[in-house]
Order: sequence, then C-alpha cells, then structure tokens
Amino acid sequence: MSFFTDGPRSRPLFPVPEQELFGYNGRPWVETPHEYIVPAILPWSMPLGRAERTIVALRGIEVWPESVSFQLSVYSRDLLLDEPGEGLIDHRRVPDYNALLVGVLFPDGRRASSETISVPSATKPDQPVLRAQGLGGSAFHVDHEIFLWPLPPDGPLEFIVQWLDRDIEESRTSLDGTAIRDAAKEAGEIWPGLPARESHGLPVRRVGAQAMITPAWPAQAPPPLPQPQRSSPPPASDQPRGAPLPTRLPRRAR
Repeated sequence: MSFFTDGPRSRPLFPVPEQELFGYNGRPWVETPHEYIVPAILPWSMPLGRAERTIVALRGIEVWPESVSFQLSVYSRDLLLDEPGEGLIDHRRVPDYNALLVGVLFPDGRRASSETISVPSATKPDQPVLRAQGLGGSAFHVDHEIFLWPLPPDGPLEFIVQWLDRDIEESRTSLDGTAIRDAAKEAGEIWPGLPARESHGLPVRRVGAQAMITPAWPAQAPPPLPQPQRSSPPPASDQPRGAPLPTRLPRRAR
C-alpha cells in the first residue's frame, strides 16, 4: 500500500504561467542569492542586547559566498507589534533613534547600520551595505534578517544593538570575522551554468517589484493616440452654453 493514498489531481483552472530561472545577475550587494546558493550555517546563538522585559538575540548566521545574513529575534514580556510581519526594523524606513537600531563595525573601521534608508544599487557600492527586514513572529516574538555585504575581513566583527525605548543602551558583541570568511567557502552552488537573461540590447527598468524590458525612451514625446469616434452625441448639459461655471458650491441647508 502506498504511503500517499490520494491519486493525481487535475491542474488548477488557471495554471501558473511557465517560467524558467536565469543565471545569477552577479550583484551580491543587493540581496542574498537564495535561489542559486545553499549557504553555510554558523549555529551561533547569543543575546545581543538585554533589558528587564526585552531580549534581542542572535539565532544563527547564514554565510554566502560574498555576504552574510544574521538571523535576529526579539523576545518581550510586553506587546511588541500588532502586525509582526512588519518587523521592528526595516531598511526602507526612516530610522527612529529611540527604536531598535542595529549596526556592524569591521576591524578596518568600515561600518554600516540601520540608521539610513538602504536602496539597492545597480553599481558596486564603495561602502558596506546593511539591510534589515522583518520575517514575522507573534505579538511577543519577532524574527528579522540582517543582510550584510561584503564578507567581513579577518578579525573581530562588532555587532551593535541599541533600543532606548526598551532600556537597552548601546551593546556591542564581538563575532569572529575569520570564521565567517572561512564558512563562505562551504556555500554551495545549486544550478551551475544557468544561461543569462537576454535583454536584446534593451535597457531594463524596474517598475515596483517587477522588472520590465523596454526600449530606450525617445528624445521627443510620441504622437498622441487617435481618439475613438463617438457613436452618439454627448448628452446635453443643463448649463447654458457660454454661461460661466459656478465658482462656489451651494451652502448646505442647516
């Protein structure tokens, strides 16, 4: 007898259109290459900031060939958020210096933090990139991912946490940057040799969350589209032709 007893089911009425994964775009500073790489895991778990009723903790680290993602959790005996999916920190928000802040300090003095809004760059940045986003949780426990590019150099990497509203002063935790760099060698590629996306020489512009391939914009505005012919004349207006339009709305009756 088969373990799975149900037989094959018919496809949905509106199936998802066929799509194919293209090769990695080679921009490791934008996000983790989770569709192409299996990261190495460092099971480092430790508190990063603590107060009487709140704890900010590191639950582990995913190491990619050129970047790192820290799994961060916040635990509290008080209500944290009505909507945990929004997270407590997000690289798209203007920072609140009384709220939860995170940052890193490299051994060579370079730094990155959630103090500024981080926008993905098409070209390679000359400074480290840090992005934070919420991953969900509950009213008293919220998970986050802290993305960091590039890999830290050898030596101690300081991870800084501050949350003044929760009585957590600036707290620094030293992590082993050398161990992080060594772990990156264990990250494995899933689909080697994928073909690159063909753009046919056309520039790619980004609209919302969807990338669209469009031709270069013309130097002059395109001619207006022809207007459809009306099948019947428009309805006559009660306003006499040539009379001025009212400039004020009538006063509401009391």
